[in-house]
Amino acid sequence: MYPIRYLSLAMAIFKASSVLSLDLPKYTGLKTAQNHSILTVTFHNPSSPVNLWNEDTQNDLIDLVSRLQHDNETKVVVFNSDVPRLPQVTIGAVEGRARGAGNEFLVALDMRFATKNDTLFGQPEVGSGLFPGGGGSQFLTNLIGRGRAMEYILSSNDITATEAAEIGWINKAFDTSNDLYDYVDKLAQRLALFPLSALAGGKKTVNRASPSLEHVVADAKDFFKQMWLLWTWSSISPTFFLFFMSEVQDHSCLK
Repeated sequence: MYPIRYLSLAMAIFKASSVLSLDLPKYTGLKTAQNHSILTVTFHNPSSPVNLWNEDTQNDLIDLVSRLQHDNETKVVVFNSDVPRLPQVTIGAVEGRARGAGNEFLVALDMRFATKNDTLFGQPEVGSGLFPGGGGSQFLTNLIGRGRAMEYILSSNDITATEAAEIGWINKAFDTSNDLYDYVDKLAQRLALFPLSALAGGKKTVNRASPSLEHVVADAKDFFKQMWLLWTWSSISPTFFLFFMSEVQDHSCLK
């Protein structure tokens, strides 16, 4: 389970030739609402004041992604990861903190946009005695280059939305929430005009330069091995363990 905060994490789905709703069940960790061709999905954990990512969230996302993979009419997905393999265009709209697993989720999307105020990105695992295990190192390197990825992953430092936009971590940073969502809505509406086959083909050619699924899975396996060792090593000092636990609890996504 990854503790992840969400302030505003949403998915909008636009359909090519039909306004029929996706046949979605009532999820426990997600709230869904459909308005014609637009589906909005909000991450929802009422038992947590900071909207932690829990098992329900994970299971609901797996089900939703599975349904999208078999939906030939969905064109654009706007989230706020088997996600990289979806034929639909995926867009992240971020307000708040996206760190650890939350940042790994975002960098796997096709595009990322954020507000400037109080928005931070980061991979703090190394400072906790771990390393990014969900594809964060590969996807981030692909976005900002090897040197910068080394800097932020090894130092566990955060980066603001303004700085992230300057180096390519995200696409754009906006002054206000209204500016952010106006831009994302217009972009999604424009993409929804194009054939899904063309969007999927364009994604495929760009993604040939992206990290392979095999490398991402290998990193994930190594991450969980490291987690197991941290729990079982008798040599871990109480001080380090308390520091590790505090860092893990701060692996937040969208506040």
